[in-house]
Amino acid sequence: MSMISDDSETDLEKCVQTYEEEEIELPENSSGAKLTYFLAPYFFEKTWIDDIILALLGAYASSCAPLAYFCLRDFYDNKIETKLSDLFSPLWMIIHYFLCFTFSFLNFIYDRKKVDIETKALRKLLKEVAQVDLTGDPVAWRRIASRVNHFSEEGGHHYSVFYSGEHCMHFFVREIVKPIECQTYDIRCYYEGKMYGNFWKDPPNKVLAERALANYNKSFENFGELSHTAEKDECRDGIFEKYHNIFNISMVYFMIIETVSFVVMIMAFIISMISCAIFNLFATAQ
Repeated sequence: MSMISDDSETDLEKCVQTYEEEEIELPENSSGAKLTYFLAPYFFEKTWIDDIILALLGAYASSCAPLAYFCLRDFYDNKIETKLSDLFSPLWMIIHYFLCFTFSFLNFIYDRKKVDIETKALRKLLKEVAQVDLTGDPVAWRRIASRVNHFSEEGGHHYSVFYSGEHCMHFFVREIVKPIECQTYDIRCYYEGKMYGNFWKDPPNKVLAERALANYNKSFENFGELSHTAEKDECRDGIFEKYHNIFNISMVYFMIIETVSFVVMIMAFIISMISCAIFNLFATAQ
């Protein structure tokens, strides 16, 4: 009995030693890596150029409301001269530029938390989930995320796929477990930059996904916990998402108010011109 116990302890020590020898590198480990994970694609993929252009367009488009106001004002009071600086007020445009740029930037950060995974990296993820002891290894998902990141970088991808172990786990549950659980089998990935939606239809991929799911199920006492786990996502919940939602809702209401104001003033201007033309017509006729 003691011999069996000693053998078990020896195997456990070997397992722990093997785990300790493997270095786990993830963006969440350091502040610099965190910034690189979220911001590197923003600059190197030149997304910031698109955001600057869109913000400038938004700033110039925001001048429509002042234009409608000054047209209406000049119609009733032509004593006040309207200057170009009134139509394109620097302060007004700077505020709108800042809001538009912040809107685009926050949406980029939010979308960055989604994973556009390549087909090969997805296969690597499924292989790791199928092989790793999810119950015995306390940092199994961190280890899987690190291995997939290294594999992706070796394949020519410039950025890490997963931010953390939890990010990796929630991606697996959301993108692999849920489609199989709901029997939609809509497992999406990317191949050479294009979305590849037939991952499940490929027999080797199907077998690999089933093996990974079977090993994942072993780490839970019942299947119901999968749904509970899938609903929690560190990349969707938290302070950032709350502020992101508040900012987006505020921007929508702000745009609605400006649009309604512009439409009302334009309609008032058009009605005023038509009314004035009718009155002048009757006055001329008399």
